[in-house]
Amino acid sequence: MNKKTLALLLLPFMLISCSGGSGEASGSTTLPGGGEIIDTPDDADEYDAWLNSWSKPGHVYFHYNRGDKGGYDNYALWLWPQAPVHYEGTLWAFSGDVKVSDKLTLKPMSNHWMSVAETGKDESNTANYIDKFGVIADVDLTRTDLVDGKAGTEVVYDGAEELGFLLPQQDSMDGKTNWVSDGGKETYIEGFDKDENWRQIEGGKTMHIFTSTGALDEYTFFAGSGVPQARVNPIDEDTTGNYRSNVDAAYANSLGNSSTSEEFKELGVGYQIFVASFRDSDGDGTGDIRGIIDALPYLKELGVQVLWLTPIQKSDSYHGYDISDYYAVDKRYGTIEDYQELIYKAHESGMKVLMDLVLNHTSKSNRWFVNSQWGIKDTINNIDWRDVYTWKYETDQIDKYIVEKDANGNIISAGYKKITVKEDALSSNPSWYRDGESHYYYYGKFGSGMPEINYLSTTTRKLVIDMARYWLSFGLDGYRLDAVKHIFMRDECYQKGDLIINDTGTTKPAWDTEKGEFVTKDYDYSSNLTKNIMWWKEFAHGVKNVYPQCFLVGENFDGWGTRTAPYYQALDSQFDFATYYHIASQVFSSIDTDPIGVFKSSHPAETYNVFNTFNVKDEKAIYIDGVKVPGGGRPDFIDGNFTSNHDVMRAINHVNYTYQEPSGEHRGDTTDNPQVDGSGNQVNKAKIHAAITLLGQGVSWIYYGDELGMSSNTNQHSKYNVGNNNIDIWYRQPFKWNDTSIRPNVRAGGFVLELDDYNSTNKVPVMEEQAKSSNPTSMLNWYKDIIKIKKQYPKGHMVSFDESSYGNTLVLNVTGNGSMVKVYINTGGTQTYSMNPGDGFTCIGYTYDAPHTIGGDIGSKPYAVCAFKK
Repeated sequence: MNKKTLALLLLPFMLISCSGGSGEASGSTTLPGGGEIIDTPDDADEYDAWLNSWSKPGHVYFHYNRGDKGGYDNYALWLWPQAPVHYEGTLWAFSGDVKVSDKLTLKPMSNHWMSVAETGKDESNTANYIDKFGVIADVDLTRTDLVDGKAGTEVVYDGAEELGFLLPQQDSMDGKTNWVSDGGKETYIEGFDKDENWRQIEGGKTMHIFTSTGALDEYTFFAGSGVPQARVNPIDEDTTGNYRSNVDAAYANSLGNSSTSEEFKELGVGYQIFVASFRDSDGDGTGDIRGIIDALPYLKELGVQVLWLTPIQKSDSYHGYDISDYYAVDKRYGTIEDYQELIYKAHESGMKVLMDLVLNHTSKSNRWFVNSQWGIKDTINNIDWRDVYTWKYETDQIDKYIVEKDANGNIISAGYKKITVKEDALSSNPSWYRDGESHYYYYGKFGSGMPEINYLSTTTRKLVIDMARYWLSFGLDGYRLDAVKHIFMRDECYQKGDLIINDTGTTKPAWDTEKGEFVTKDYDYSSNLTKNIMWWKEFAHGVKNVYPQCFLVGENFDGWGTRTAPYYQALDSQFDFATYYHIASQVFSSIDTDPIGVFKSSHPAETYNVFNTFNVKDEKAIYIDGVKVPGGGRPDFIDGNFTSNHDVMRAINHVNYTYQEPSGEHRGDTTDNPQVDGSGNQVNKAKIHAAITLLGQGVSWIYYGDELGMSSNTNQHSKYNVGNNNIDIWYRQPFKWNDTSIRPNVRAGGFVLELDDYNSTNKVPVMEEQAKSSNPTSMLNWYKDIIKIKKQYPKGHMVSFDESSYGNTLVLNVTGNGSMVKVYINTGGTQTYSMNPGDGFTCIGYTYDAPHTIGGDIGSKPYAVCAFKK
């Protein structure tokens, strides 16, 4: 087993006097909170032999040492299979009240730590057995009724390679707030599947795991191999407030736009791969990098020019958006050599590769966060790790958006008020979370498991830029930057004069896992535009000064182009959520009038002319909520339309949604996500949506499986009993290869990323069937026809809406580099429309059976596309 040796060892720490290795016997010591340490053999090998004498086959015995701290009766063990398949946790040694709320009753597998009698020491003694290695939890994996301690769903340990564990305080498990745990984070045990870590006993094998407070990551499987001693993190007991993180915001405010690589101005079609769900090369159920390498011929045939892979860096979750090691490829997906080979072979196939880079937050098991928790100072590299994350003392005040309501639920007032971080952590919608048992709190807008990096620290910014340069050194072509507007939020960091993009509300539904019920929360996602732009300019210059070809596309989850425009001061491209929502709401506003889509005359140019703000200079600023905000100032911006992605419903569901004007908004949860069945013109509408998306401005992105017409029906969601918080599992279903052995079968927590009922039918033919020339009307062949048109757009093209369009026909004018393309799209119906692009034009592509001669009537063929170029 490769024992974890995190940089905790660098920290000057206090040893708790209770011996934890193979040294002296502890003697009889009374502990705080009750319990007495029992004498054990001085010789660790002799101690291991004694354990073997009473251990049972198929059981795992978890030794937990708190040293002189004691108080064991207030702790329980939360243990789960983490890899390669992730399940929810099983609850052991829980002696508290199982009734949390009317909706949630905990389901512990055992209600106590092992007693003295259960070890055979004294059959009449029912007190906790405590020795120099702490207490012991008997985890009986031979049971057939192992279930999640909250939801009661089945948990399976067979085949597990890695375990995760948490040691929560029982009195914090009352549903009122987030659990408080020893160490303040999850810990992961590797080598659970390795024979050398199991003990051979009479009748089979057993396992013992030793861990200690302050050294949870340094677990061992045998006392004789050296057991970690209990340690005290001085920050946990500090009441001075001296461990707040510092601010050193030495930004270069004069930085201008960084140039965009000419190579990306020639590209038109990207492809997003949700790695875990795409293609499984080794049969372990998880999509991987080798599977993507094997799929390169398919992607090349489709016409893809650039790949975006969801995170492949080491992570604690199935989706990968909480990085635990920025410098490692997650073993579920392969090796660094596999990744290098993918980049090399993609380049050979004429494709570029973008890495999904998650910079707003990390996992709590990330070494950076662990170092920060312990306040480690690296004097050699001049890094004070405490400053890399945002830490406040429990009495520090923050601005919080608070909504006050009367007894009937009517809003009395709403606005920012000063409260302490401790008060925020105890609220129903916290952004600040207590770190373990300390008096300090960290910021985590995405949840308690994702602490946010402190970009007000110069040290942090240098760390991140250096890490980004590391991956570019492998030949990587650029980054998809996650959550670009979340780097600085209004309630995270605000100074007078900062420009704020307001985003607050009072009706956000969420599933509360602690209470086991749905709650409606107030929310505040207001972002600090001023500081966000400064950071992304610094990042862009930092990477491009060394790798000028690096392409940066930002994920700015906002449906208003005016609010995303300023980010073009720093980024080459952004995903265009405005167009994603506008296409569906303006072309197909209702599924009730099924046959005909009409591009609305009331605001026909909004979809394609929203980009004007991206080129606005400071002196022609735009206004948001009455505040003057700078535009993008980028005449060479590259837009990023997308068919769908891993966070929103798939294209065929999206385009068949009944939109309510004028906002065109929808939550996307089970209450309003249309469940498609392929009837009527649902598929045709999805084809038109693809055409308008792909033939738009810049690099347009296909979400894997959209080209097959895959759905994201959520009507099966309730079977997993996990609430709408995890509805996105239905957006991440396995790609429908013909060979079922290479289809991923990912399980995450209490749910499986499986095909929904519609995707399972032959209404969505497998990829191989769709690609056959004998199936010219398939969704896949439609995509290929559209992509052939897009790839003939001129370099640095601009797309505008032709004002002569009317009724069911949409006409696009594409200009650039001395060339022009005219695209005719029949969005449904049969209204005469003659294609007369002008002199010098020739046809460059069309969809199956579409009129494709100059003067031809595109209006006679519902759901058809034809393009001409000169």
